[in-house]
Amino acid sequence: MSGQSKLILELQRGDKKAYQNVYYEYYERLVHLGRTYLQSNEEAKEVVQDAFMKLWEIRQNLQPDSNIRNFLFTLVKNSCLNRIKQRQTVIDHHNKLIHLQLQYSFESLSKMGYDYMEIEELKSKIETAIENLPEHCRKVFCMSRFEELKNREIAERLDVSQKTVEAHLTKALKILRTELKDYLPLLALISFEYF
Repeated sequence: MSGQSKLILELQRGDKKAYQNVYYEYYERLVHLGRTYLQSNEEAKEVVQDAFMKLWEIRQNLQPDSNIRNFLFTLVKNSCLNRIKQRQTVIDHHNKLIHLQLQYSFESLSKMGYDYMEIEELKSKIETAIENLPEHCRKVFCMSRFEELKNREIAERLDVSQKTVEAHLTKALKILRTELKDYLPLLALISFEYF
């Protein structure tokens, strides 16, 4: 009986020592793989823990020729890809929310009698200014303003310090104020959520 078959037999019997050996052998490499995909140590650890839990749950269904290493690495990779897809869905949703929020603001301006072209120009400038923010600034700004997350929550999600979040927000607001300086008198006339 090969070492792999013996290990699988031990796992099928619920041998916790054998399970621990698998855990210690692959844990760090799997976390590294997860971190490569997700760019987050915490998320990578969550994915790896889930993979090991899945291994324990299905241990009795393992075949004698099963490759535990491949099984774990495939689980982690697929879980990471699923999380990335979910992130993209969230980003798409945020973009829709941003558009709706801007639309609402511009409709309010229209009712106040501002020229349509002026409003459209303002809308375009704001969207462009937000889109042109550095990636991390934009992400933090959108999470703060459109998801209404606290700095602590943003820091946890992005696996950074609160000071980093505050620095990104400060930088984003400074850039937006500079980019939109010619429109600040108009923005000041409505209850605008960005500034």
